[in-house]
Amino acid sequence: MQLELFAWYAVKNIFEIAIMKLNNIALYEFFQEKSITHLHHANTVATSISFILSGGLLSRGDVERKTLTQTVQASDDEDKEFDVWDDVFLDTADLHGYFPRQNLYGPVLFKLNVSFLLEDNVDVWITKDNPMYWNNTVSFEDRYFQSVDELRTDWDKYERQKKMITIRKPGRPVVFSALEEIILDDPRIQIYGGVHLGNEMLKALTSATASDKELQKKLKLRECRSCYCRDNYLRQVSVEQSARLFLPKEHEHFPD
Repeated sequence: MQLELFAWYAVKNIFEIAIMKLNNIALYEFFQEKSITHLHHANTVATSISFILSGGLLSRGDVERKTLTQTVQASDDEDKEFDVWDDVFLDTADLHGYFPRQNLYGPVLFKLNVSFLLEDNVDVWITKDNPMYWNNTVSFEDRYFQSVDELRTDWDKYERQKKMITIRKPGRPVVFSALEEIILDDPRIQIYGGVHLGNEMLKALTSATASDKELQKKLKLRECRSCYCRDNYLRQVSVEQSARLFLPKEHEHFPD
């Protein structure tokens, strides 16, 4: 009976993987139709340094297994429960620009050309909602798009931020071959009586990229105009959370 149950789950997992994995070439062509030329990943300074030192984006599961630094996210428990802990997440828009506010996942934005879909052997799935809002009653069909054809038909039925590109269980650093820019927020605020967050962030990331001058050249400070990000950082983000977002782990004020 146990062997039969194991075999059933194995077949079920293979079936689900076969359904959810999208054709990368067809997906690239679809993105071209939608004028989506770049994908984006935002994170904290501390976690981003782990990516930079590893040579690519990593899933939270892979960062944990490599005993590298990453900051806590509100969705961690749900990511583990719904088997996305080992996936890398990307957005089809820079949500900092798409909404007139900061990106909630962190001030460091990795901007990637979609060309990696043609160059890197990765399994790509796309969600219909952020996994932190899933529950056990949500079927796989309601969690993920089943094909590029469905994506094309139903694209406008789902809000942009809910359609999360997931690189499924890569088990390695990915997509830095397509990295064009690392865009940095400067909140222009100080904490703890003189710690300038933008300066500390830039100093830490410049140090992390010191051995790769080409990568270092990709660091860009964001120019914000019609946006609430700086006001939000000042008024809505606590001092401890600001430290967690902007400081490297070695900093004396980095939260434990």
